[in-house]
Amino acid sequence: MNIHEFYFFDSLDEKEKKELEKISRKKHYKKDEILFYKGEEAKYLYLLVSGIVKVYKHDYKDNEIIIHNLRAPTFIAEIANYEEIPFPANCSFETDSEVYVIEYNEFKKRFLSKPEISMMLIKSLTKKIKALENFINYNITADTNIKITQFLYENEEILSSLKQVKIASILNITPETLSRKISILKKEKIIENDKGYIKILDHEKLKELFEF
Repeated sequence: MNIHEFYFFDSLDEKEKKELEKISRKKHYKKDEILFYKGEEAKYLYLLVSGIVKVYKHDYKDNEIIIHNLRAPTFIAEIANYEEIPFPANCSFETDSEVYVIEYNEFKKRFLSKPEISMMLIKSLTKKIKALENFINYNITADTNIKITQFLYENEEILSSLKQVKIASILNITPETLSRKISILKKEKIIENDKGYIKILDHEKLKELFEF
């Protein structure tokens, strides 16, 4: 797909779509490649068009803390562009992926004055803020069982691409803790586990475990 075919840019006319193409290029990335590091200047606006990325930091013990797992299509860390600050975290690829790399200064000059484009970015930012709030709630208020069951239920569409060790990393729990809970869910025939990948068998029972 050309960049202007994504719904983010539905409001552009034909001339503007051609201008957008001139300041954008599609790049292919391999699993585990780095897109950017925390502190780098946000020269480009990144639009993930296929694949999955993770946005993460490290704590004082150098443990990896995953803030977001993002699936295409979505912008990546656009807050840095919008606020004109360095990237606040690292970003790497969880799968082979494709990204449109957009020259942000040109994008800002040509398109941010359009209310539809500004609103599109604001909506994208709002969605990520809500995801960050959920992340904080997971790690401060929820017990481990709720974290695991709610994550599985709410992220079913990406479970086929996440091994258990990756889910443990996302939830900031040990692989052993996750494995024990997965074993219980398997015995109760709520999920199945095929070569490290989880599939939900009973959605209603799984939902009951984190809803009160």
